[in-house]
Amino acid sequence: MIGRTLTDIRAELEGLAEPSGEYYVQCGRTGERPVPVDGRRFPDRETAVQAVRVAHAYRATLRRYDPRAPWYDFVVCESDAGPSDRAWSFPPTAASESPSQRALVAYCHDLAGAVFEALSASDHAGVERAVMDEYLAAAERTPDRDRLCLQLLATMATELQSRLPEPARADALQRASAHLPATEGSARPVRAALAHLRSVGLIGGFALVDGHWDRPRAVTVRGYELQPREGRLPTLPLSAETVRRTAGSPRVAATATPVDDGWRISLSAAGPTAGSLDTATPVDG
Repeated sequence: MIGRTLTDIRAELEGLAEPSGEYYVQCGRTGERPVPVDGRRFPDRETAVQAVRVAHAYRATLRRYDPRAPWYDFVVCESDAGPSDRAWSFPPTAASESPSQRALVAYCHDLAGAVFEALSASDHAGVERAVMDEYLAAAERTPDRDRLCLQLLATMATELQSRLPEPARADALQRASAHLPATEGSARPVRAALAHLRSVGLIGGFALVDGHWDRPRAVTVRGYELQPREGRLPTLPLSAETVRRTAGSPRVAATATPVDDGWRISLSAAGPTAGSLDTATPVDG
C-alpha cells in the first residue's frame, strides 16, 4: 500500500460503496465514522470488511502527513434502517474516558499502526489481511469497546508468530521502530521496555527473578492486559519495545509460565542459534 495517494485510496473506497447498502464502518470504541468511511454504506459484509482494509490504508497514509492523526478501531456494523438507526454488530459497553485508559489505547494504536506500516513496506499484504480479518471476527465477540485495541494487539501478535518466519518477524519489528516515537538505546533494554509498558498501563508491575538486568534470564510480570491465545501469550509489545532499545541481539521472551500474580517469562538472545524472536510466546504449564 506504500506509495499510493490519499486520492487513489479514496477512489478505491468509493468503488466499494453503495448508497442503499445495509452495512457501514465505524470505530467500535467511540462510535465515530471518520474520514474516509464517513457517510458511506456497503452492500454486504464482505465488501464492508474490504472497506475496513482500505480505510486502514487511508488512515496510515494520512498519518505520514500528520503523525497526530488518531487511530480508530474499525468494525463492521449492520443496520436495516437509515444511518441514524445503527445496530452494533456486538453488544457494546460505554467507553472509558480515564487518562490511564486513554494512554493504553493510544499505545496500542501506535504499536499496531507501526507494525501495519512495517508489513506494508515489507510486502506482507497477506499477513496484513489475516490480522484484519481475525481482528474483525474477534471484535464481534468483544462486549467491551475499550478492549478492542487489546484484541488488535493480541491478534497481530498471534498472526505474526504463525505466518512469518523469525527473520521476517525481526525485520518487521525493526521497521516498526522507525514509525514509533524516537527513544534512546539502553544498557538494560528489557528493564526499560517493561518500565515503558508499565507507564502506559499494559502491565501493572514487573520484577527480575533470574540473572541481572544487563542480561536477564527471567522476569515476572503482573497485571498483564493481554491474554493467552492458542497456547501462546502475546508478547509483541515486550519484543517490540526491547528491539527498539537494543543495538545488537536483544533478549526476548522464550517461554511464559503462569504464576500466582501474573506471568514468569524466561528470556533468551534472539537469533538463528540462540532462540527466536517470538511475538506470541509458548505457555509452559
